Amino acid sequence: MPAYLYLLLPIALVAICLILVFYTSHKKNIHTELYMEGIRNENNGLYKRALNNYEEALTEIRKNKIPNKLGKKINDKIKMLHTIIEYEAQFERGA
Repeated sequence: MPAYLYLLLPIALVAICLILVFYTSHKKNIHTELYMEGIRNENNGLYKRALNNYEEALTEIRKNKIPNKLGKKINDKIKMLHTIIEYEAQFERGA
């Protein structure tokens, strides 16, 4: 067996391991990206889009079983956005 194959096998294993690590770390951070996008939408007054982003982030947190304070914070923001959207709907009907 050629000597370069003995060198190629460990390099291939390391490359596969690195790809798996990057994939799992990206999958864990999807909820953070969705949360940040929700904040941007909320600041721009796009409350329904922000609500969708927060709900998707909360779903990702629950799906990955991540125990953290962010889930509670997102849940509070979802409740607040429901109230804001309902208030705006009542204001538009009354005006």
